[in-house]
Amino acid sequence: MILWTIQPVELYRRILETGVYICDPQQCSMPEFTEMYDWLAEQMKARIGAPPEGVVYPVWAWYMQRGKHQKPDLRSERWANGSDGSELVCMEIEVPDEQVLLSDFDAWGIVLNDCLLSETEAEDHELDRVYQTLSPEKQREMKYRNWERVFDISPLDNNWIRCGWWIQATFWVLTKNMIRKVRYFTAAEKKHSK
Repeated sequence: MILWTIQPVELYRRILETGVYICDPQQCSMPEFTEMYDWLAEQMKARIGAPPEGVVYPVWAWYMQRGKHQKPDLRSERWANGSDGSELVCMEIEVPDEQVLLSDFDAWGIVLNDCLLSETEAEDHELDRVYQTLSPEKQREMKYRNWERVFDISPLDNNWIRCGWWIQATFWVLTKNMIRKVRYFTAAEKKHSK
């Protein structure tokens, strides 16, 4: 499967030196999202297999943007990846299909907000009504089951939700031999006002 991952230039250089990259949980410390990332890691274990020893969280990449499976437009990516003028790379990589878990990027944002996924406003109200009647343990079970909808990447576009337009990919390890092409670019710089 062809994917694109955007990373700092230093990380790319490290891959060239060591031959491998795994996500360092210390570098992506966001305690408010630990529950969600732990849940995703468990889903990956169940769906694509256990990670290599020492791997906790996945590497992220793009499978599709704006409904198309094509390399990211770096003119927009430079704004989406910081505002400090840092040097970045967009690596085109090839990862075996069975090692990749695809999910909907917009739906993942709902998961990160610790909310339930729904296809309509009426469904959202009904899910919330049921959720509020449950014990904390049953709420967690319902939420985790509901979050699995993030893996439905079928196109859907109504006035409530848009899915299948931005699709992300997660996999356990990025190795040097997976890299097909590299494009360098610079993150946008925030303009300082007087």
